[in-house]
Amino acid sequence: MGTKMAAAFAIIFMAKVETDLKSKRFNWPLVWKRFIDDIFFLWNTTRQEVTQFIEQANKHHQTIKFTNFLNTTVYKDERFNRC
Repeated sequence: MGTKMAAAFAIIFMAKVETDLKSKRFNWPLVWKRFIDDIFFLWNTTRQEVTQFIEQANKHHQTIKFTNFLNTTVYKDERFNRC
C-alpha cells in the first residue's frame, strides 16, 4: 500500500506531468479525466494520432508510461446523435 502520503504524492506528480504535456502542445484529447494516476481519455481522431500521442507522452518521463491497461476502446457513432 505504501505510505499515507503516497496517493497525495502521486496526485501532485501526475498533475505536473499533465501540465508539462499540455505545455508541449501535443494533440490533446477531447476529454481527459484522471484519478490519482489512472487516466481515461476520449479522442475524436485516428488511432495513429492517439498512438503518436502515447509515444510522445512516454518519452516525457522515464518512470511514467502510458499504456492501454484494460485494452478498452469506447466508440460512438452516428446512431447516438438521434438519442
